[in-house]
Amino acid sequence: MKTAIRAAGKVLGASFTLASCVAPGGTTVPQITRVANYPQCYQSVAVLRYQDEQFEQAMAASAVAGAATGAVAGALASRGDWRATLIGAAVGGIIAANMTYAAARRQQQPDNELRRGLIAADMYHDSSELQRAVVAARLADYCYGAAYNQLVAGLRSGALSKAEAIQRFTEIDQGEREAAAILAEYGKKTAANVQQYEFAFNQEAQRLNATSRQFLAEAVAPSPGYGGLASRPVQRVSQNTYQLAQSANKLNQQVSEVYEEQSSMERMVNQRRNNMRTLGVEI
Repeated sequence: MKTAIRAAGKVLGASFTLASCVAPGGTTVPQITRVANYPQCYQSVAVLRYQDEQFEQAMAASAVAGAATGAVAGALASRGDWRATLIGAAVGGIIAANMTYAAARRQQQPDNELRRGLIAADMYHDSSELQRAVVAARLADYCYGAAYNQLVAGLRSGALSKAEAIQRFTEIDQGEREAAAILAEYGKKTAANVQQYEFAFNQEAQRLNATSRQFLAEAVAPSPGYGGLASRPVQRVSQNTYQLAQSANKLNQQVSEVYEEQSSMERMVNQRRNNMRTLGVEI
């Protein structure tokens, strides 16, 4: 046992390196916008980028914790075999995030009701972060849209030359595409967090002797009776249980909203490019 624990301790550094290779801090979307004419528009893109970087760093920390958990488990199971320990770290970095979150919350708060309140608060936090991301993306889209309309008006009236229009439209196009790309990355990473919550949510449902669907239906729309549910009905839901289900619903809606906003921005980018071609402006 001591040998296995020592092996796990020695390999933690390797597991940290492994996890950091998988999920480094920062965003994977490069800055493609050359800011010259519309710094006020890019400000919202910069806010979105900052939020994405903070979220990525938080996920990197979770990956390190998951790999470390897998390393310790691998070492204990293999009685000190370093290869098995490293395998445990790799597997831990992939699957331990879901289990680690649920287990950590269960260890932190053994009381069922209080734990559900904690998980609901985590979901609410992520939902709020997603809403902030959508707001930042929409502000950027609104600003670039206004700039685009002014550009078109200036081009049609002759106040802007084609050369100036190309320069300005290139910046607008770059800003929109960059914001959409960051929003897409944000959505992917948040969807990974949702998997952790779903795992914890399903465990809470099992503790109430119900499926997750029954748990969700009962918590979202509580009623005096239990008609229509399975033969083993969900217990009458408490406020924390109700908030847990509400937060789960809200978070899933927010993830969908992120992807819808991204798709809307990408469609607008393509539409504006086509419109500019009809005006003789090609980028």
